[in-house]
Amino acid sequence: MRSCETEVMLDKSVYRKYLTYIITVVFLLSLLPILYLAGIDRASGDDWGYGLLTHRAFMESHSLWQVLQAAFLTVRNYYSSWQGTWFSIFLFTLQPEAFSYGMYWIVPYIMLGLIIGSVSSLLYQVMVRFLGMSVRDFLLLDMSILLLLIQFAPHKKSAIFWYNGTAHYTIPFAIALFGMVCFMRFVQTWKMRYVVWASLWMTLLGGTNYLAAIFGCLGFLFLGIFFYQKSRKVLWMGIPFVMEMTGLLISALAPGNQRRGGETYEITAGRMLWAVAESFRQGIRGLVMVGREHPVTLAAMVILAVVIWDIFREGAGNENRKFPLPGIVIFYFFGTYCAMYWPGIFAGVEVSGGVPNTIYWVFVLMVMCSMLYGLGWLAQRCAKRGNTNKNNRRYVYIAGGMTALVILIIGRSNIKDTTDYMCLEYIMTGQARDYKEQMEQFTQLLTDDTVEEVVLPSINDWQGPLMHMPVTEDPEAWTNQTVKEFFGKKSVVSIPRKEWEERRH
Repeated sequence: MRSCETEVMLDKSVYRKYLTYIITVVFLLSLLPILYLAGIDRASGDDWGYGLLTHRAFMESHSLWQVLQAAFLTVRNYYSSWQGTWFSIFLFTLQPEAFSYGMYWIVPYIMLGLIIGSVSSLLYQVMVRFLGMSVRDFLLLDMSILLLLIQFAPHKKSAIFWYNGTAHYTIPFAIALFGMVCFMRFVQTWKMRYVVWASLWMTLLGGTNYLAAIFGCLGFLFLGIFFYQKSRKVLWMGIPFVMEMTGLLISALAPGNQRRGGETYEITAGRMLWAVAESFRQGIRGLVMVGREHPVTLAAMVILAVVIWDIFREGAGNENRKFPLPGIVIFYFFGTYCAMYWPGIFAGVEVSGGVPNTIYWVFVLMVMCSMLYGLGWLAQRCAKRGNTNKNNRRYVYIAGGMTALVILIIGRSNIKDTTDYMCLEYIMTGQARDYKEQMEQFTQLLTDDTVEEVVLPSINDWQGPLMHMPVTEDPEAWTNQTVKEFFGKKSVVSIPRKEWEERRH
């Protein structure tokens, strides 16, 4: 009887092995359209505005010290006049075209690297080092989550391609995860270098967008409470926590926040509590709407739940796994997701594309954490009761597959929502090639030192997954002014391309 159960277990293990190979190949192939567009990606809008002083400093001196001085000056100016997120502003000043007009291709590579690196590092700590899963099973779950995060991010521009948007949302999201990784490594090794690294990550996180800062704060709070019973040494992680709170306070008290928010902007306890209640309301609404807005994500989570259950049932008797108070913990994860709505509600302003991305990313991670914790607890309970029958796995897989199929049918999933579809459509229609040629012409005209009043041929403002804020016919328009200042011209305007070509001939 024991040999039969072992044989079944091995069969399932082999099944997951091939599934891991498939999902890994699919994931790697899914990156190709994105990386192809990296060579076409270009700076736009805020990139030019925030990178103005560092660009001038680099062009005039090629001195790192002068560039840093210009970056700090930009932070000071915006801190006083527009927003308090001091580290985000510092990152804005370092946009690649401030140093070379041909360097913007690096942006998608950096952002994909940060998403993959931070998410994989955290999940590795949780799944392999803490839960004792095999590396192969970790890869299966990790590649699946990464596919969801990258392919179904609501706003592709601010997730991967537009430096200003990614610097304010993608980079802080990764920083928050790296901070949590340092926390878990500290608990596993008790080496103080992880406290130092966590302090660095969390200090910087306090100067970024408020969603990522709150996410990092709640993540540290959970880990502190969870691991406190293991050793009081976890109190050392109070240092990075306090440093993040200090950085966040500096950001929140910026004079620029008041000026940007206008007369209606105020920080009061009543407004904060109202925003908390409204955050839970919107979070619940988001859960109800997930089947309509993200049916593929919901269906994938059902399948992943079945896989996780299968993994846990193979080693459910592992005493190193502890899952106390599952209901409270899962509610905490839900509250963390709801907290991502809080900054936008409290500020009362229109949010940028990076906000829905962060909300979606945190949602996916919190669902994954809830499944790991809840199913781990359930598998442990079944093991204690002696219910270790592996033969019902086939029915669990069938039920999970059927549920996922029903979700996809009812939700009417649309492949056009994926990042790859948008990229491939943009490439196959020839728009990517046209945009590359037009932007090369754009740069050539603006870098011509013999022309001070530049007239550009118009470029379509819709560029698929890429960000492009067009120069207009109005020389006083905001984009025109930022481009003029960045390239050092007296004026910059755009006219219809046909008219521009007639003038040229």
